[in-house]
Amino acid sequence: MRGLHTCALAVVAALSLSACVSQPARAPAPVDPAQVRLADLQRASLADWSLSGRVAISGGRQGGSGRIDWTQRGERYDITLAAPVTRQGWRLSGDAGSARLEGVEGGPRESADVEDLLFAATGWSVPVRAMVDWVRAVAAPEAVYGPAQVRAGEGGLPASIAQGGWEIAYRDWYEAGIGQPALPRRIEASRGDARVRLLVDGWTVVPGGPTVSEDGHEAPDRVLARALGELRLGDPAADMRERVADGDLRPVAVCGFACLAPGYGADRDAAVGRIQDMRILDGTGDVVMGGAHLALKHQAHAYAEAYNRALRAWRQAHPDVAGDDLAD
Repeated sequence: MRGLHTCALAVVAALSLSACVSQPARAPAPVDPAQVRLADLQRASLADWSLSGRVAISGGRQGGSGRIDWTQRGERYDITLAAPVTRQGWRLSGDAGSARLEGVEGGPRESADVEDLLFAATGWSVPVRAMVDWVRAVAAPEAVYGPAQVRAGEGGLPASIAQGGWEIAYRDWYEAGIGQPALPRRIEASRGDARVRLLVDGWTVVPGGPTVSEDGHEAPDRVLARALGELRLGDPAADMRERVADGDLRPVAVCGFACLAPGYGADRDAAVGRIQDMRILDGTGDVVMGGAHLALKHQAHAYAEAYNRALRAWRQAHPDVAGDDLAD
């Protein structure tokens, strides 16, 4: 009987081993650095957003957990916390220069420093101003919190950010959707015995900040982010070959005070001539809506320059197709 049992165990072990061997590990999908940079810029450019979820905060003997609803409109934040067990709730609102905390004993409190206000009222050490960025997996301003070390994880998404003595780990993510980059689902921040754990049930975002500019048109940073998302940022030459195959021999242009085709002519920035002779990237006009938009414009310029150099080389190799209008 013992021999039969031993034999059965051996058979099960062998089958288990063969099952493991028959399922080779999949190699991770290649990561396009350009797409990773674009996703980072998209998260950084989110100025208007909201989230809802669950949060647990602890520090020494102080701690608590409950529901959280956070609405961000530019620098203005409105955060509500509700503890279902104690039926206690707080509301924290403010901007870069002021903060107001409601729901605490003794009535509402106000201060110019939100972190000091929160610590004095609750004993919690939470870097609220930095969390505005960290919650989106973006480093906080270096001038305030010092340099940041960002460690990449699967798919090029941030795995952690170390900044200002805090370690912020990103344990899970929501996939990117239409008009929305990938965003964190589970975040754990710690410094010493201070801990903040956040599980996001849902995000609502407005990519690139305002949806329209002052003249009523869609904001150019949103337009440019969408335009770049439709390009092969890691291989502009492939885009060029596809366009040429469709009969489009126009260089790519970016606009500022003038519309130029970088990398196309002898000079670094070449004016091709008529607007209709260029393919202009939408959202690259002379208006700059902030640092994130400026970074997107730099990305557009780099893409256009690589595309146009490849196009110039192709046209020189195919003079019978290209004609004689190539810039000197």
